[in-house]
Amino acid sequence: SSPEDLDDVSDADFKLQLRISKRKLDMAFQMVVDDWLDDYKQDREEGLRELFNFVVQCCGCKLMTREMFTSMQNADIISHLTKEFNELQDSVSYPVVAGGSLGRRFREGLCEFVSQLVRRCQNSLLYDEFLFSSLVAFLTGLADSQVRAFRHTSTLLMRLMSAVVKVAAVVYAQVQVTHRRFQLEKTKSSHQQATERLEELQNSYNELLEHQEELDSLMNAIFKGVFVHRYRDKVPEIRALCVAEMREWLRENPGAFLNDGYLKYLGWMLHDKQPGVRVQAVLSLQKLYEEQDFIGRLELFTSRFKERLLNMVLDRDSDVAEETVRLLLLIRNMDDGLSEEECSRVYPLVFSAHRGLASVTGEFL
Repeated sequence: SSPEDLDDVSDADFKLQLRISKRKLDMAFQMVVDDWLDDYKQDREEGLRELFNFVVQCCGCKLMTREMFTSMQNADIISHLTKEFNELQDSVSYPVVAGGSLGRRFREGLCEFVSQLVRRCQNSLLYDEFLFSSLVAFLTGLADSQVRAFRHTSTLLMRLMSAVVKVAAVVYAQVQVTHRRFQLEKTKSSHQQATERLEELQNSYNELLEHQEELDSLMNAIFKGVFVHRYRDKVPEIRALCVAEMREWLRENPGAFLNDGYLKYLGWMLHDKQPGVRVQAVLSLQKLYEEQDFIGRLELFTSRFKERLLNMVLDRDSDVAEETVRLLLLIRNMDDGLSEEECSRVYPLVFSAHRGLASVTGEFL
């Protein structure tokens, strides 16, 4: 619709049109993924090369030939692509950093493509031990490259992990439910037991456990192969991407991720030298502290990083300071969240020249 067409549209109609547009976009990505999956099922080697080349194009690089794909290891392919890559271009321009609405749509489209790929494969190819393990191995190689475009694109494609985390949360729940049903069936007296039902539940439980192990392996490979290397990348945009994706994992699957082993990375990022990364870490923590069910799991993190947060209310970047005060408001609402002495370190900011910071501090009083 053109802007003129929307002049007389009510808010409700406008929201409906936006939902319809998003649905059409989702369907378009489904069709793209389904078309590619048809190719992959016909010839998985050629289908995988097509997928790798899609990633390579997103880096702004020349495509790999069939001969390269079949005769070279990932490290050799990436080394070859690096030599061909224009390093001058790398420093200023590649698709993932394109500006304006076109650049934003490209990044959103790339993320949506990998999300749809996982969704369309969640009952089949996600567990074939070839497609996704091959893709993750290639992304890991790119993430370790000296070429900024390779590192940035592979980090953006961590959205793949966020999509896998959502599937894993469902599978974890199914494992627990199936196990309970199996145990319930087993406790029945022998004449009440349905042997076929018991066998069916046992087989289903075993299959779900296998799926859980495969998903754990995949997530571990992405986390160690991409995140652990790139959360401290020299490029702040790449570090900020790592924070944003981790936030999704913690919220979508708290059972697996909401523990000190993962939370510590958010804590370390509170010390980042770039305000854009610090504020992303604070915003991520806000989302976690807003969830009452998460509070118990956050107690160790709170005790470990509370002093850092109290210092951050004096951050030289006013946006970081403002968002930190918002976070401390959430922490104050916890049992034993903030002492009166700790709150008194925030109170003077009500006189801040920065209106947003002064306003949010007013809520502390």
